[in-house]
Amino acid sequence: MILAQISTTASESIAPIDRLHGIRDRFATGGSIADFILAVTLILVGLALLYGVMRWGMRRRSGAIYSPKKMFDKALRTVNLRVDERDLVRRIARELRLQHPTVLLLSPQLLNLYGNQWMSATKNATESQREQIDKLSNHLFGKR
Repeated sequence: MILAQISTTASESIAPIDRLHGIRDRFATGGSIADFILAVTLILVGLALLYGVMRWGMRRRSGAIYSPKKMFDKALRTVNLRVDERDLVRRIARELRLQHPTVLLLSPQLLNLYGNQWMSATKNATESQREQIDKLSNHLFGKR
C-alpha cells in the first residue's frame, strides 16, 4: 500500500502549498512522532547550514577587506627580493610586532628606523645585520 502511494505521488505534481497543508493536516490529525522528529531535524539542519554559509561569507569578506598581514605578504611577493632578504624583513616585522608591517617597504628612512629599533631590541645585534639592512635598503630604494 505504501509503495502504491509513493508511485502515485511521484507521478502527480503537487504544489508546494498543498504539501505544506498536507503536513499540517497530518500533524493536526495526530501524525506520528517520527514525522515530527524528521521535520524538526530538517529544520535544524537547514538553519545550521544557513548559519554556516553566513559565517563563512562574513569571514571571507572580513579577510578580503582589511588584513595588514595579507597585504604585507602580497607586497613582499611583488618586490624583487631574495629569500634571505624577505626573511629579514619578516623577522623585523614579527619581532617588533608591527601592526602594519608593510610600512617597512615604504621608504628607506622607515626601514632604517625600524631596523635600528629591531637591532636595539635584539640582544644579538651584529654589524653584519646592520650591513644586511643597508643592502636591503639600497636594493629596494636605490643608492642614497
